[in-house]
Amino acid sequence: MTAPSLLTPPRLEEAAHLILRVGRLLLGSGADTGHALRRIETMAAALGVEADVFISSERLLLTVRAGAAFRTKLSHPLTGAGISMSRLGRLDAVVDRLVDGSIDLGEAERRLDAVEAAPPLYPGWLVVAAVGATTACLARLFGADWPVVAAAFLAGIASTGLRRLLARRGANPFGAAFLTAFASGLLGALALKAVPRAVATPCVAAAGMILVPGVPLINGISDVAGGHIEIGLARLASGTITILAIGFGLFLAAALAGDALPVSSGAGAVPVVQDVLVSGLAAFGYALLFDVPLRAVWACILCGMAGHGLRTALGAAGIEIATGTLVCATLVGLLAHRFGAHRRLPPVTFAFPGVVAMIPGSYALRAAIGSLQLMALGPASPGALVAETLSLAIAAMVMTAAVGTGLVLAAALQHVRPVR
Repeated sequence: MTAPSLLTPPRLEEAAHLILRVGRLLLGSGADTGHALRRIETMAAALGVEADVFISSERLLLTVRAGAAFRTKLSHPLTGAGISMSRLGRLDAVVDRLVDGSIDLGEAERRLDAVEAAPPLYPGWLVVAAVGATTACLARLFGADWPVVAAAFLAGIASTGLRRLLARRGANPFGAAFLTAFASGLLGALALKAVPRAVATPCVAAAGMILVPGVPLINGISDVAGGHIEIGLARLASGTITILAIGFGLFLAAALAGDALPVSSGAGAVPVVQDVLVSGLAAFGYALLFDVPLRAVWACILCGMAGHGLRTALGAAGIEIATGTLVCATLVGLLAHRFGAHRRLPPVTFAFPGVVAMIPGSYALRAAIGSLQLMALGPASPGALVAETLSLAIAAMVMTAAVGTGLVLAAALQHVRPVR
């Protein structure tokens, strides 16, 4: 039954504003389109209104109706304040309280004000140090020696600090990705000049991979799979352009430092046990970067170990990497839903830190570097470079799709009920 109080234009206006605000904040905090739509539909039903919403890559357009009255509103731009799993959890909590009748529209607005004004859970210096450690872990997962891992740690600290500074200054995201990749890659390459016979590629690639927009890429795949084509393609296009900007920045940094970034990795394999432990530590850094609540960080670490670590174990057993990525992403998705139900947090809280290390950032970056080399060489490009660049680009797309498909499959399995 439609709530009588919402039949009046002022109350309908309040409901439309609240629903639109929640949807915008959810998308800006890292929710995929399906999650935002479900929350909007839940709120509308609880408030006694009908809601039609259109989500584009830039704004939301909402129409709510109660009886003969209706309101249509356009949201502010979907810029957001960055990926924050703690903010997602608090937003879901506000919606839940509104739905069960614990709070009214006015109190919900006040709680949303508090959510928007709340600072990140972790101090900046801790996040910078944790992401630096994650960068070092990624370099090790690429098979780097320990001096290169140490240089990657320094590059990761510089990368995260500069990225946060540019974000506060409102810099263009693509320009910020280029500048950050250039500065951190140059620092890592120069630091390794003091180490004889050190190969800078794993360090530079790890410094760039920490910038790869794994969350938008994963959400893009999820959105496309869920039928939200327009916003999904926009997210994938934005992620692809960001990767190209990162690759260009690293390419210029290596050229300025006098190092050639080979398209082939040449990295050795990391022992499976070490891979599992390092993957868990990398997930810890991502958990802090994504502002995951402390009570849930241990679950993020477990998801990271089950993701990249298990994929390495499967590879050692002869399973090719795309299949291993699909299997492990599905497992991480299932664990994420279990942890989410147990901790009363969105499943993405655990899924993102668990699978981001499996996003083929090194493949994508090396494909971007290869593309730049092809552009420079033109018709004189050797066939091996053309073939390897295409192979890397295809592998990056297939593995990114495997990660997204695994998470979508895990979500679908949650709704399967056994036949009695």
